[in-house]
Amino acid sequence: MPKPYPAEFRRKALDLVESGRSVRDVAAAPGIAESCLHRWRSRDLLDRGLKAPSPGAMESAALANQRIQELENEIKILRKSAAAVEEVVPQTELAAEGVPVKQVCLSLSVPKTVSPA
Repeated sequence: MPKPYPAEFRRKALDLVESGRSVRDVAAAPGIAESCLHRWRSRDLLDRGLKAPSPGAMESAALANQRIQELENEIKILRKSAAAVEEVVPQTELAAEGVPVKQVCLSLSVPKTVSPA
């Protein structure tokens, strides 16, 4: 992956484009790919609110946020379930069945209190 350009360098390049110079001219001097400069310009316009995000990008972000919420809920459910299981099935019983105590503790997010059988 190419090394990213410093923010100050990107800002200067974008200022040159905004002053009326062509993307091709601004990109040629320091050897920036034109497509890179176009991406910077598009991102800058989005950040400043001068361009609306594409419907696909908004939909993608909404789906990502929805998925994050679902995963956070699953974590809450699993933590509560682990606490309930810990009350009903002690670590010693699982250890007696050959389940490694370390794995039990990691799965249930509880401290290790029993040495392996």
